[in-house]
Amino acid sequence: MVTGRLAPTPSGDLHVGNLIAFLAAWLSARTAGGRVLLRIEDVDTARARADVAARQRADLRWLGLDWDEEVPSQSARDYAPFLHALHASTYFCTCTRKDVAAAGGVYPGTCREAGHPEGKVRLRLPDGPVTFLDRRWGARTVDPATQGDPVLRRADGVFTYDLAVVADDLVDGVTEVVRGADLLEHTAVQVRLWEALGATPPTWLHTPLVLGSDGRKLSKSHGAKHVCALRDAGIGPEQVLARVFPWLGLRAATLQEALAAWDPTAGPRGPVTAD
Repeated sequence: MVTGRLAPTPSGDLHVGNLIAFLAAWLSARTAGGRVLLRIEDVDTARARADVAARQRADLRWLGLDWDEEVPSQSARDYAPFLHALHASTYFCTCTRKDVAAAGGVYPGTCREAGHPEGKVRLRLPDGPVTFLDRRWGARTVDPATQGDPVLRRADGVFTYDLAVVADDLVDGVTEVVRGADLLEHTAVQVRLWEALGATPPTWLHTPLVLGSDGRKLSKSHGAKHVCALRDAGIGPEQVLARVFPWLGLRAATLQEALAAWDPTAGPRGPVTAD
């Protein structure tokens, strides 16, 4: 059975720019007769807020995006066993962000053979490109080495998004991942991580980025309207969804019409601009 997930990060309220991926994830799973999970991605506990997570749940329900089960949030999980399982493919790194910036912004593998006894933990990526299939973008071949060996645990002991999200999807039985195209190339790194854990990666679907009028990714810094603010202003969920449907190539006025018209290969691949 197809299992998708809605995975909001509770560091900021949902807005129309990041709603596109949640809508696509829900449509993709529901049209396949599959299950939808809700997972709060709060691995960065310093930025996560419980009140924001509560509003995100309320926003999703208000829009009609339901789920079959809420699985444990990242803050409730233990990722140490996964890091232990990857021990043979990891190493300690003491390079700072300044060191990486001086190397051109991509970690060059300086500490790979240094044998440091402590520091942040990085995954040693194997050589060679990765080819994966995206349901909207088609076959993609990316060399993950161009992004550098990913950090799995910071020097302060905090596990990173890369390890957490792969471990979560593996444990939760997620079979398809739907997210924004800003992570399209990074998928190659996560495929390598799935392989290192001896698991088969899910299918992928990356939705178009939503840009503001200045050409940058839409965010609250652009004044992007939060879904909860629109709801409080008396705007209906149909009006909000009607703004998002065209970004996915959908001619629909309701969720039911969107379900009937859903085609993951249709619509724009490149960025869309919100007014």
